[in-house]
Amino acid sequence: MSCKHAIIPIAFIFLLTVISCSKENATNVAPKILLKSGAYTVNDEFVPVGGKLTFGITATGGDAVITNLKIQRIADGVVTTELDQGLYIKDGGLSRDYTAYKSAATKEVWRFFVMNSNRDSATTTISVNLGEGSAYGEILHYPSVKVGMQGNTSLPNFLDLHSGILYRSSDVAGHEGDIDFVGFVYTTSGILSSTFCCPGYTGSSSVTGHYPEILSWNTCRLTAYDYGASDNNLVSAEKFDSAQNDSLLVLSFNPQSVSGLCKYCNTGKIVPFKTEDGKFGLIRVVHADLFDAGYMELDIKIQK
Repeated sequence: MSCKHAIIPIAFIFLLTVISCSKENATNVAPKILLKSGAYTVNDEFVPVGGKLTFGITATGGDAVITNLKIQRIADGVVTTELDQGLYIKDGGLSRDYTAYKSAATKEVWRFFVMNSNRDSATTTISVNLGEGSAYGEILHYPSVKVGMQGNTSLPNFLDLHSGILYRSSDVAGHEGDIDFVGFVYTTSGILSSTFCCPGYTGSSSVTGHYPEILSWNTCRLTAYDYGASDNNLVSAEKFDSAQNDSLLVLSFNPQSVSGLCKYCNTGKIVPFKTEDGKFGLIRVVHADLFDAGYMELDIKIQK
């Protein structure tokens, strides 16, 4: 009996050793992230306040799917998450360009992070120094743009914020990749809401529920609206009126309080935004109806 009992633990220990060795040998392939070279901001470059920063990122997921991209700015000891995006990139890897503008901090560190479905991650950083002078740029101004809500058949519903050009369902074909803005009315928390949205939004109040034709578009642009600034009235009408360059547009946008949908955009609200291609802007609501056959009148300032 004693010999039988001795054999069992020895065999068990041998089995555990084999399993342990197998796990050690089956290592995961880690993700990788690199910064592109060429026409991009370089490490330790001096850039004046308001100057454009352009970063190019490539990444691979190793032996798993890329599930997250995060971009952070560290300035004066404060970490600001500029982008935190869930992804599902299985093949071909990630290639992304990202645009920002230099703050007044003496030195900024930009951190780029990817994670895969194994929760393995990779990080790279770049430093940017404050240069002399300022480099705030010109803006475009569209003081009266009338956009139809989802049930309005007399006014266009689709807006290119860059040009101020509006499109109807009947003439948007070929311009789907230009559309940054759609508006609609819906009830949220029991309250009717005049709402800013965009073709790429896929949240709980999906834009395609109000504009089902977007389902057939090959390109659906995502615009980020700063709902924190809108909800708390952080940009005054006086500041909006006096903005002659893009400094207010850039500084008003807080990337940590943004969404592709912005609720309660009622008359008088001012909403900072950033388009998918990195243009900052402000929208002042001149008029907003609270019925689906109504319209919004918008006063728009956007980077040139």
